[in-house]
Amino acid sequence: MKKLILICALLFAGSSFAQVLEQDSLALVAFYNSTGGSNWNNNTNWLTGPVSSWHGVIVENGRAIEITLYQNNLNGIIPYEIGNLIKLRKLKIGHDKGLTGEIPESIGNLTQLEVLVICNCDIQGSITNSICSCSILKSLHLWENHLTGAIPSEVGNLDSLEHLDLHDNQLTGSIPPELGSCTNLQELRLFNNQLTGTIPEEITLLPNISYLDLHSNLLSGELPTYLSNMFNPQSEEINIGDNMFSGPVPQQWGNISFLTDGLNLSYNRLTSLPTDCSWAITFFHIEGNKLTFEYIEPHYQAYQHGHYWFFYYEPQDHLLTKIDTAIIPASSYSIYSGTNGEFTNYKWYKNGELILESTEADTLYLKNISCTDTGVYTCKAENSLIYHLKLYRKPVHITLDTATHAMDIKKQDRIIVYPNPANEIITIENIEHAGAVGMKILDMQGKCVFNREYKNLTNSSIKPDITALANGIYLINIKTQNDNYTTKFIKNRQGINR
Repeated sequence: MKKLILICALLFAGSSFAQVLEQDSLALVAFYNSTGGSNWNNNTNWLTGPVSSWHGVIVENGRAIEITLYQNNLNGIIPYEIGNLIKLRKLKIGHDKGLTGEIPESIGNLTQLEVLVICNCDIQGSITNSICSCSILKSLHLWENHLTGAIPSEVGNLDSLEHLDLHDNQLTGSIPPELGSCTNLQELRLFNNQLTGTIPEEITLLPNISYLDLHSNLLSGELPTYLSNMFNPQSEEINIGDNMFSGPVPQQWGNISFLTDGLNLSYNRLTSLPTDCSWAITFFHIEGNKLTFEYIEPHYQAYQHGHYWFFYYEPQDHLLTKIDTAIIPASSYSIYSGTNGEFTNYKWYKNGELILESTEADTLYLKNISCTDTGVYTCKAENSLIYHLKLYRKPVHITLDTATHAMDIKKQDRIIVYPNPANEIITIENIEHAGAVGMKILDMQGKCVFNREYKNLTNSSIKPDITALANGIYLINIKTQNDNYTTKFIKNRQGINR
């Protein structure tokens, strides 16, 4: 076989075809055999003509400097001998699902490599650290394979890297902050993986980055304020959609004049947006979050005024939390819609039937509750400005609490507790204030979780702090010199029924 290669390499010596070093010839033959070369779609001149005439191979000064074979029916694995092509500048293979196995460690021997593309194949295993020895690499494309494990932190050694594309694999772990050392990086595509954590600040400080696509991962936490470092005229697209970011979009972002082709925040768990912005965006995505009309309205108006060319805001996730609660008969209860907005009309439903419609009914108040009030309550909010979008409050299921009668409840209608549900401070009114007043809070198992005595009460109200209580349903028992009152309230950390 060696003689065959040498004969092929020397066959046209002195003509326009250059001779090729035996080391390179043997490495190319190993590649041909390992990837089913006899069945390639195009194997013109391979093993029969001079190496410089082989389909997809470029030769310079007797050395192979480029291999480009796309959609060529490669089947098998990339052989270890590929690392012997030490003058190779470009290796571009892809769109062949029959190409399997792992990226060989020997790839790190290709220290002259500027472009490495192995895409849309069935390559498995982890990204070998040896790639990071290719110190002058400018483009690294390993997308649409089955790569697993973490992105090597050593990738930060590739300070010539301009394009890094690892999308559509099964990569895990965090995004390495060492990427911040790739000062020439312009495009970073890591979408459709299983990356966790947040976005390293070091990436946002890269001086040349203009394209950041991290969508469809498992990134979480609040959006980092420093992501606004990328809000500059060179920014082409920032896509962090379909992750698990939650909470507010940083209010500080609204203070920055921002011009970009695309900003995608869709399908996270975001709850607010800056409402006063100087942004100019071609494609702006906020759909699939937990945003209310209050935050969408000003951006829709910006869209109407031409600040956004395309604005995607629907659907939004159902708002607030689902509640399943038992209420003491004859007590009161309020349900907050959570939708807000200047142009909003509220429609309240009980068991699917409309019971109230009003532009003022952001909260539904139920008084003197009886068995006729039991059921499932929902709210659909519509908006006369953003008429395509409908917002829904998650359901509240109300039943009657009859068990509390076993706890010696007396005259529960005499005292008033508000707000109810509550978060930090509650007010209890209509208390007889002659002499000492004792107050206890009991959980629904009858355990006392708060106990305080008020001596010489001078008015008919007290305001205990319930911040330390866990979310749940509680009984308040007020004992005075002449009587004993008990009523019920709900502790909810997010405030009034939110």
